[in-house]
Amino acid sequence: MGAALGHAPAGNVPNVTINLLPPGEMYGDRLNQLDFRVGKVLRFGRTRTLISADLYNSLNSSAVLTYNNTFVPGGTWLQPQTVITGRIIKFAAEITF
Repeated sequence: MGAALGHAPAGNVPNVTINLLPPGEMYGDRLNQLDFRVGKVLRFGRTRTLISADLYNSLNSSAVLTYNNTFVPGGTWLQPQTVITGRIIKFAAEITF
């Protein structure tokens, strides 16, 4: 245990975290997401109605948001844990009177 640090860890702890890469050395994919909205305002007397459709992640990106940062030889280091949510469409109507 003392070989990596040169001495025994303080506090008699069972595990010690050691950086394998310097901070800022490795980055994941760039996150690009395009959201799109189409809407129409309809007026009937004093009533106003907004009808809209929203398309989230229109380009259907699958960028990784978080990776497994725990290194174990032969393990799952840098395996994706979460990816950006897939394409979603939402329809909405808002009535103001």
